[in-house]
Amino acid sequence: MLEDKKPTLELKEIRGKLRKLIGRLIEHEIKFQQRRALKDIGRELYTPKEAERRTILDVFMANAKRVQEAMRVLEEFSKLIRPELGKQLKAIRFKIYDLEQKIFYALSRRLKLDFDLYLITDPMRDHVEVVREAIAGGVKVIQLRDKTASQKRLLKWAKKIRKLTQKAGVTFIVNDYPEIAREAKADGLHLGQDDLEKISIRQTRKRLGEDRIIGVSTHSLGQALSAVKKGVDYISVGPIFSTPLKIGTKAVGLKLLRQVMKRVKIPVVAIGGINESNIYNVRKTGCQRVAMIRAILEKKNISQTVRRIKRDLS
Repeated sequence: MLEDKKPTLELKEIRGKLRKLIGRLIEHEIKFQQRRALKDIGRELYTPKEAERRTILDVFMANAKRVQEAMRVLEEFSKLIRPELGKQLKAIRFKIYDLEQKIFYALSRRLKLDFDLYLITDPMRDHVEVVREAIAGGVKVIQLRDKTASQKRLLKWAKKIRKLTQKAGVTFIVNDYPEIAREAKADGLHLGQDDLEKISIRQTRKRLGEDRIIGVSTHSLGQALSAVKKGVDYISVGPIFSTPLKIGTKAVGLKLLRQVMKRVKIPVVAIGGINESNIYNVRKTGCQRVAMIRAILEKKNISQTVRRIKRDLS
């Protein structure tokens, strides 16, 4: 799911070391008593907490704890047979603790990007009301964007929107302002190319929180690949079609989107002039995520429009 080479290699190394250490532990041919599974009293026990798994993140955490418990047992058991191996097993256990944290944050960020429709707000409609109606329609990601408002007003809106999105389980992203995203406890931040030149993705993520997502607008294959190298969680590509919201900006077209989809492994969001009449052509490029502004906000009934577009996307 994460397609991250570094933790994958670390896990493979741990597995290799464990295989060797366990081999040394059992080289004395110790025979373990066979478990009588059918008579085991634990067979009938199934607690409510054991049955509670709402997301893949819950499954990961449950299994990570099992691995840590197993490592602790191996470490203690080694002290009876090969005491010199205990230190190595302990080192592996702490390596697993570190990996658990890294994978937890990465997986948490990726789950926030499990969506098809991405709505961006605009001054043409009341931001908070738009969010309320869009949530009712089933949208899963919302970005607060207003280039004309003061930061004070944006923060006020952001806090209200955070309450609505948090209750509905919707990912909330703030455009441009890291401090507003942090203070409003938003799920993430979206940056433009100009912002990317001024700040460090790594440092910004530390300020926001390791589980917060960071996205960047890109307009060429070079920008897309550069953003991936800098460690962003997703990119938007556009404008795919011409749009009055980007005056003087040339549409990049579907060709670029296809190129990006072939080269980029992180989530890609198509944006710019996308509506119900051309959304099928966007989907044919392999892009599963689309962002919309006017195609939704110019409609009288936002909830109905969102439902209709989501049906088209699915």
